[in-house]
Amino acid sequence: MAKVAAGARPEKIDETIVSVERAFDIIGMLADSVDGFPLAEIARRLDLNKAIVSKLLNTLESQMLVWRDERAQRYYLTYRISNLGLRHLQTSRLLDQCSAALRQLAEETGELVRLAIVEPGGQRIVWVQSFAGSKRSLRIDPNYTLEIGLHTHATGKAWLSTLPFADALKLLMHQGIEASTAHSKTSISDIRAELEEVARRGFALSYEENELGVGAVAAPILASTLGGAPECVGVVSLAAPTNRMSRADLESCGSFVMATTRRLGETWPLEARARSGAFPRMVE
Repeated sequence: MAKVAAGARPEKIDETIVSVERAFDIIGMLADSVDGFPLAEIARRLDLNKAIVSKLLNTLESQMLVWRDERAQRYYLTYRISNLGLRHLQTSRLLDQCSAALRQLAEETGELVRLAIVEPGGQRIVWVQSFAGSKRSLRIDPNYTLEIGLHTHATGKAWLSTLPFADALKLLMHQGIEASTAHSKTSISDIRAELEEVARRGFALSYEENELGVGAVAAPILASTLGGAPECVGVVSLAAPTNRMSRADLESCGSFVMATTRRLGETWPLEARARSGAFPRMVE
């Protein structure tokens, strides 16, 4: 099956059920909303008539995936989706086996440490776990709703550095390479040069490239899958406010982050490796 770019949908095939796609569009929309949405707004955002959207919402409500506030006439996501995700992570033992190493790094540095995993198929990377060190009082928010900027987040750069550049470029172009701040790199040649440097030294750096006042360092987790060759299965990042850690300070943390990713790569759950057979191969 052809691979799909990050966030993209597969090419339409005969077996595709449009209503399922639309239902998940609604779930994704509600997941990012604090105040929920009324029927009319959901229909507007999906560019569908209200009758179709009403049937979709009734179906989701019957499955206890969304609920409707009768007074405000707004729809909200239930916790059933979260519960399913947590059950899946618990079954894979992924978070259990990663927690000790991530917590240790957070405590030793006093900063925010996050784990991102490459989803099966190797087309998207998402944050799944974080630990904030207790040594410092000022922390940055571990926001899971943010899409990982492949050219602006250290996490995105660390992942892309393990891919052949042609594959990385496809992911970049689909997501877009617009600037998030004045420090963001938007030139393909500059991005390529940086990814090559990241591959050489083993960790990536982002300093106010995604958000002013925030810097981060990240390294890929390379695990030998059932196919035999090392592949990137995830990324560990360490982020801190720039008024507390300079670029040089973050670079000095690169070795600590890499030590953590080596540890995780050696103990990555076999079940997760088995499901990762479609990941692109690591660059030699």
